[in-house]
Amino acid sequence: MALTSAVANAAAAAAAGAGKKAAQVQLQAELNNDDEWHKFMQREGLLVIDVYSEWCGPCIGMVGNLKKIKVELGGDNLHLAVAKSDNIECLKRFRKRSEPTWMFLAGGQLLNVMFGADAPRLTRTIEQELRNEEQVQTGERGRPLRAPHELTPPEQEVATAQEKIYQERRQKEIAAIEAARTARREDRAKRLEAYFNDICPALMTPVAQKHLRRVSDALEPIGVIVADKCPLVVGKDGAKRLAVEDPEFGDEAVVALLAERPALALLLKKAPDKEGSVIELTRRALYGDGEEDQETKRYPAEELYIDGVPGIFVPKDRHQRAAALDLLFPKMVGAVLEPPAVAEPPHVAMIFGAWQRRAVLAAAAAPRVSSRVLRCGFFADADVNEPKLLCKTVDKYDEKLDKDYCETMVVMVAMGLAEPELAEPGDIPPEGPPVELLALGPLHVSADIVVGEEECARFFPSGYNEPEVKPKPKPKKKKKKRNETKEETIDSTGVSASEAAEAEAGAEPDSLADADDAADGDDAADAEPDDDDPAALDKATSPPPATPHS
Repeated sequence: MALTSAVANAAAAAAAGAGKKAAQVQLQAELNNDDEWHKFMQREGLLVIDVYSEWCGPCIGMVGNLKKIKVELGGDNLHLAVAKSDNIECLKRFRKRSEPTWMFLAGGQLLNVMFGADAPRLTRTIEQELRNEEQVQTGERGRPLRAPHELTPPEQEVATAQEKIYQERRQKEIAAIEAARTARREDRAKRLEAYFNDICPALMTPVAQKHLRRVSDALEPIGVIVADKCPLVVGKDGAKRLAVEDPEFGDEAVVALLAERPALALLLKKAPDKEGSVIELTRRALYGDGEEDQETKRYPAEELYIDGVPGIFVPKDRHQRAAALDLLFPKMVGAVLEPPAVAEPPHVAMIFGAWQRRAVLAAAAAPRVSSRVLRCGFFADADVNEPKLLCKTVDKYDEKLDKDYCETMVVMVAMGLAEPELAEPGDIPPEGPPVELLALGPLHVSADIVVGEEECARFFPSGYNEPEVKPKPKPKKKKKKRNETKEETIDSTGVSASEAAEAEAGAEPDSLADADDAADGDDAADAEPDDDDPAALDKATSPPPATPHS
C-alpha cells in the first residue's frame, strides 16, 4: 500500500513539475510570421516584444530578467514574446539592426520602442507602461493611436537625422562619381584631339540614311565635307552608349532599331582653310545651334525626325566626339591609340580577421557577390593609413608559417556599376555592401565610396593586379673541365700531382657543384619545420583567444 502511494505521489510530482515547466515555456512566445504576429496582437494587456533578425538573434541575456518581471509585476497583464522581423511585414524597419530592440504594444497600438540591452532601463519602462495600461483599462487615460509599423517620436527624430546624413553622403558620392567620369572623358578627349581635331563623327539612323544628300548639301557651304561613310549595325550595347550621349536615342523603339538594322556612320571633315570648330560648324548647319533665327528656320536635323525617330546624331562637344569616335570608328582610332581604359566601379574596403578567410571566400563565391569582389589581399594588421602587405592570395597565406591573430584579409568590394546606364535592371546590385559579407562581422567597412576609394588606393595601389616576377634561381658553380690532353706530372713515387692532391684532401667533394649540392641539402634539412614548435602553429585558423575578465 505504501509502494502504491509512493508511486502515486511521484507521478503527481512529475505532473506538477511538467506543468510548471510548460508554464515557464509559455512565459515567452515565439513569433515567426504575420499570422503568429496578428494572433499575439489580440491578447489583452501590455505586450513586450524582443525584435530580432535572421543574422542577429534575440537578446538571450535579458530572458531571465523579463521572466522575473512578469512573475513579480505583470502577471496576466504582461505578455512577452520574441519576433523574427525577417518574415513579419510591419517589422521590416528593424531588419538591418544589430542592437536589441524592444517594442511595447497594447490594444493593437504601439506605445514605445527601446533600443539596447539596458536591464534597469527596460525594467523601469515596463513598470511605467504597466501603470499606464492599468489607467487605460480603468478609463483614467487614453491609449496613443499609433500602428506598429509607424515610428515613435524618438524614432522619427533619429530617422530624420539619419536621412539627412544619408542624403549628404549620397550627394558626396554622386559628385565623386560624376567627377571621375568627367576626368575620364576629358583625358580621352585630349588624346583623340591630337589626331582627330578637325574631324567630327555622325550617325544617320536607318529611317534617315537615304537623305544623306540633304546633309551633305547643308554642310558644303560652311566648308565641311563627308570624308567617309560606312554602314554599321550599332548593336544593343552601342545603342545604349549612344543614348548616354543623347537622351533622344534612349527610347526603346530607337534602341531596338539601331540594334537590328544598319545605320550609316559618317566621318565629317573640316576644310583646312576654314576657321572654327568642326563640331560647332556642323551643329550650326544641321541643328541651328547659335543661330538667331533658329525658331523660324527649319534645319535638316528637324526634317530628318521621321515617325518619332531622330534621323541623325552629331556630338555636342569634344567629350561626345571622343565617345562617338570610339563607338563608330574603333579601327581608325585603334590604329593610333589604345582602347579607352575600363572604368572601375565605386568601391569600399572591407577588413576581416585573417582567420575568417575560409568563411570570406565561401561568402564571396555566392552568385550575387562574386562579381562584386574586385581584389583581396592579406595584411599585417587593420591599419587603413599605412597597410603592410603580406601576400596577395590565400594559397600564399596558407604557406606562411608564422601566422598571427592580428593579421587581416582586406577585400575590395564594388558598391555599384561603373556604367549603370548600360546594364540591365536585374544586373544592378542592391545598395550597400553584400549582406553575405556583413553577416561575418567585418572589423572595418569604409564609410562611403569616397573614403573607400582612398583606402583601397592604399591597400591595392596601381599595378597590384600585375603578376609578380619571380627571381631567377642562381646558377650553380660548375667545375672547369680539365684538359685531358695535358700531361700529368709524375713525382719520384710514381704518383701524379692530381692523384696526390685528391689523396691529401681525403673526403673532400669531387667538385664545387657537389659542394653546393651538399650545402643545399644541409639548408633543406635545417628548414624542416618542427611539429612541436609553437611558432609553426597556424594562429590564423581560428578566432583570437578570449581575453579573461578580471
